[in-house]
Amino acid sequence: MHVDIEGATRIARLAAEFDWTWAVDDLEPFCAQAGWGLVESDQTGASMRTNLHVSRPTANMFGRQHRMDSISIFVTDLADDATPMTVVRPLLVEGFTNLDVALTALLGTVTSAEPGPTAALRWDLPKAVISLHLSVSAIYLDLKSPGYQAWMDEPEPEYEDEDED
Repeated sequence: MHVDIEGATRIARLAAEFDWTWAVDDLEPFCAQAGWGLVESDQTGASMRTNLHVSRPTANMFGRQHRMDSISIFVTDLADDATPMTVVRPLLVEGFTNLDVALTALLGTVTSAEPGPTAALRWDLPKAVISLHLSVSAIYLDLKSPGYQAWMDEPEPEYEDEDED
């Protein structure tokens, strides 16, 4: 299980310094600076081929109404279904820890952390929200629009139950 720490930190640095407007028009210049190839794109999403050294060098952009909400990037190999979780899990946890150390050295103290089997770390920066996610089969880096993240962070509205008496 390869973890591309150098590639992940390079992308995080680029995302933190990129002059985002979070319009779909930002995608091509970002990909060009990252050295990625745009595979498929429309106004609500895109798939990219990254230059990260992992088994599935891909990233996906998700958006709406000509805006980009997030870009999700694999920064580790994707675990093979045939490999037992008892082998995969310790490698993913070690990779997540190493990425945590490298990204914290680059981006500073995390804004929030969610422990557990699907741990997540988040850095809220002026131009982008960068988060690291541990899943059951890989680790991925998310780049999000600060506006989209603020919208996602809003509490769910509470609906009062209407009495049917």
